[in-house]
Amino acid sequence: MRTFKLLLFFPLVVAAKVLLVPRERAVLRGSAASYNCSISVPWVVMSWLFDGSVGLTISMEHGVLENTPRFTAVNYTTNENYKWEFTIRNVTRKDSGEITCDVQNIQSIRANLSVQEGGTVSILGGNLTVKHGDQAVFVCVASGWFPEAQVYWSMNGTMVDTENYNTSVEAIGTLLNSTSTLTVSAVGSAQVQCLAKVPALFIPQTSSVFLIVETNLQADRTVLIAVTVTFSLAALVVLLLIGIVLYCKRKRAKQSNYQEEVMSHRQSGEENHGKDNPGFTTDGHESYLSNSEAANSSQIPDISQTNSNQQTDFKTHEGMTTTKYRHQTIV
Repeated sequence: MRTFKLLLFFPLVVAAKVLLVPRERAVLRGSAASYNCSISVPWVVMSWLFDGSVGLTISMEHGVLENTPRFTAVNYTTNENYKWEFTIRNVTRKDSGEITCDVQNIQSIRANLSVQEGGTVSILGGNLTVKHGDQAVFVCVASGWFPEAQVYWSMNGTMVDTENYNTSVEAIGTLLNSTSTLTVSAVGSAQVQCLAKVPALFIPQTSSVFLIVETNLQADRTVLIAVTVTFSLAALVVLLLIGIVLYCKRKRAKQSNYQEEVMSHRQSGEENHGKDNPGFTTDGHESYLSNSEAANSSQIPDISQTNSNQQTDFKTHEGMTTTKYRHQTIV
């Protein structure tokens, strides 16, 4: 009879399987670490052990037999699966090691816990100003980490090749300090970041400074002068062309006005050609003008006002008849 019971129990042990997740866990000192232990067949007692020592015991019938401030368990059992979540709070470096979920008479399975410490990170010296083309050197110190911090660099958000920096580690008590030196060629200003992390730290700690690259001021001035002179010459040429065009237009306009005046004078000269001289007299008798001729004569300037030298008197010797001629030139 006993042999039959053992044969019935043996297939149950073989078929049952205990699942423990996660199998590897890294947390920061002072935080909490949780594990899930589950089984698909009925069980009696589940124990949680730290390096072989029992930390918490759970009964399928009564639940957690004893809760402590550091160790707790929560039941997440369903119809198809028996599942308990075990949590250890305020972990210390001493808690690092092996975690075991032991289901009595069924299976025992192990996981690892790593308690780590995150320190500080800082780039020494702050912002750096160098001349274009020179070498820029940055030093980053990650202090108070455990285990060794992973240190890496970025410039303007792009990761720097590991060939451009080297890192050394120094132990200070139970913690580790890392010093990383980055050397780059200064080709342009950029934001430089030093990042440090350990597996338990999801977001790395960072320190940022700026690389400021000075350009060649003399070269910039030369370029500025060259550009200024070029634009000045171009503007001068444009102004000269505009002046020449305006001068040619004005000269043509003057020539056109002059030609019109000449034509006007010629036409007026033809109209006055062949008319009687209103100031002409013969032998002391004045010739009388008609009304129309008198009207035209009013347009002729006064002879005495124009040129008195144009009147010439001719006299003969004593005893001869005297004849006076008056000449007037019409222009």
